[in-house]
Amino acid sequence: MKEKIKKLTEKHGEKIRYVIVGCFNTVLDFCIYGLLANIIGIPQILASIISTTICVSISFVLNYKFVWRSSKSLKYTIVGFLVVSFFSAWVVQSIAIKLTLLVFGVSWFTNLAAKAFGSLCGMVTNYLGYKFVFKTKN
Repeated sequence: MKEKIKKLTEKHGEKIRYVIVGCFNTVLDFCIYGLLANIIGIPQILASIISTTICVSISFVLNYKFVWRSSKSLKYTIVGFLVVSFFSAWVVQSIAIKLTLLVFGVSWFTNLAAKAFGSLCGMVTNYLGYKFVFKTKN
């Protein structure tokens, strides 16, 4: 069993670490978004932009050090990371949230469902973009 786990982590380690960090960031993002959109009453898109902006700074450190274990310069990676992250958060997630709310209407539940759908779309966009930002050529 130990050997199977070792092989799995060797083969898919970065994806496993990415999912762990992504889940943590998603929970944090949802908490902040829910507080802003459902309790304080900030419009959904603005609440999403604020929550994802806060989470991006945490995400950078975790992705740089833990997920990708990058050896690229911090200066180089932070610019690429921010471009990918903010495109995903502000464009991809915003479009997904808006479309979900247009289709299903606005309520506390659809606010969170829309954010979940946007987060899922953003995770895919981020993973693909981060591969180019953090990976070094072997």
